[in-house]
Amino acid sequence: MARTEIILQKNVPAGMRDGTTLMSNVYRPAGGGEYPVLLTRLPYGKDLPSESPALDPIKAAEAGYIVVVQDVRGRYRSEGRFVPFVNEYEDGYDTVEWAAKLPGSNGSVGMYGLSYFGKTQWHAAVMRPPSLKSMVPGLTWGNHLNGAQMRGGVQELGLMQYWAQTALALDLLFRKYRGDPQSIEAKLPELVGTIDTLLAGGGYDVLPLADLPNPDGLVPFVRGGFERGVEDESWDYLNIEGKYESVEVPTFHIGGWYDCFIGETLRQYEAMKGRSREAGMRPPRLMIGPWTHGDFGSTLGELDFGIGSSGLFLNYRGDLTRAHLRWFDATLKGEESALEETPPVQVFVMGENRWRGYEGWPVPGSREEDWHLRSDGSLRRGSGGAGDESARYDYDPEDPVPTVGGASLMAAIHRPGPRDQRKIESRPDILVYTGPVMEEPYTVLGCVYVTLFAASSAPDTDFVARLVDVYPDGRAICVTDGILRASARESYPAPGVVRPVAPSPIEPGQVYEYVIDLWATGITFLPGHRLRVEITSSSHPRWERNLNTGESAVHTSRTEVAHQTIFHDKERPSRATLTVVEG
Repeated sequence: MARTEIILQKNVPAGMRDGTTLMSNVYRPAGGGEYPVLLTRLPYGKDLPSESPALDPIKAAEAGYIVVVQDVRGRYRSEGRFVPFVNEYEDGYDTVEWAAKLPGSNGSVGMYGLSYFGKTQWHAAVMRPPSLKSMVPGLTWGNHLNGAQMRGGVQELGLMQYWAQTALALDLLFRKYRGDPQSIEAKLPELVGTIDTLLAGGGYDVLPLADLPNPDGLVPFVRGGFERGVEDESWDYLNIEGKYESVEVPTFHIGGWYDCFIGETLRQYEAMKGRSREAGMRPPRLMIGPWTHGDFGSTLGELDFGIGSSGLFLNYRGDLTRAHLRWFDATLKGEESALEETPPVQVFVMGENRWRGYEGWPVPGSREEDWHLRSDGSLRRGSGGAGDESARYDYDPEDPVPTVGGASLMAAIHRPGPRDQRKIESRPDILVYTGPVMEEPYTVLGCVYVTLFAASSAPDTDFVARLVDVYPDGRAICVTDGILRASARESYPAPGVVRPVAPSPIEPGQVYEYVIDLWATGITFLPGHRLRVEITSSSHPRWERNLNTGESAVHTSRTEVAHQTIFHDKERPSRATLTVVEG
């Protein structure tokens, strides 16, 4: 094997349009020649080993690319003040054009990265930098109201507090008191105590939310986000929703069925599919594994999906770095053969635990199928229940249902992914509806939503719906879930639709129709298994608790018990709608 030498240049400065200098690490082949540039921009420290689990910059440099890893404004080695997302449009454009002019660059730039790194790609792309030619956004989002700041009008309490305190606050403290070690020594114990509490699973029970710990005021944007509603115009600036028509480069989307942004990954793919038809661009590609946020292993939650599911092996055709490089070889180097043996859509189907390839998403030939909720706790496929009685439960914000697995992003102690729900299913504030034993494999591959006809004694409340795979041994493994705030029902009128409509209270005792978006999944319910739907009103600490008073949890701690009624009759057919495929 030929020896390849890689040169690493650390803290290479890039000047932004306002004079701020951002620092990057640059990996390049030691030999001469010109190469495309791969760029990622992150707030978590370019010198830390976790900067990107999806693409190895050394392997990419060995494959004939210059790789740039940059600290975004106000983070680690870069100058300026960090305000999440606000400066990523202009800084992204300026960095792309700077990277295109690096020594040894051939002028073409591709961007890559997960989560925040994915969002920085979209911010740069909508600015249309001339040198940007390709993107691989992974595990990321475009609309902050659909899984980042909120979900169904409910604040993402667990995600936002965990992210801000554990991923951002330490560097913000060190920057604030740079050159003042005595102040750092004095302030550090409080911050570390807050982080330790979160990592141990606590710290979320505070009411009002304005009293959540924020040592030394380092992350004021957390409370600021909690105070802004769905209709707040400031989201328009941060959201990519409505701006995809400005993107002029092909995209390869990477998602995970248990990732907290899977709904947005699929919306971005579909947006770019439409954009590619409109602009005559290369169609987007899509890959979805069984993964949680940032974990590309094969063992997730309480299940193992086989080595071929992992980011290290990917159906035994190479790792995630290799998948990135095949895409960039085609889009930046013109080597179309790199993608010849790879289908445009690759999705891992859980249960049967194998990859499937398709020409597009939604999957050709898929159809929607209804499963109706019945008062006896059963699910009936394809038909409603004439004259069926209603079901009731009480929701007490002082005793919320705990979060168990799912597509969450919190401390490891909360363990995201496929986990057994039996511990919480015995609670009186969860309604459980179970289908018959499957006699044939039943594959759900696409969007999932639950339509509830419900009444509450409260002027506002929440409804949570969860799809569950019941094993022959009784295990009840969560598949996907969603939440909707009653007062935000018109802001989230249908799956995949978010619009800035101001929340409106409900009339206690009146029946309303609620459409709860569970995003999507890919799973085959095997023979002997059963399909289950759970209905409740909380999942704490993942989502903020609705206090059932109509008042904001940011400013008050007063709670009331809500008496909830779910209807199952012919005129009000509460049901789960699944996207199914044959074979």
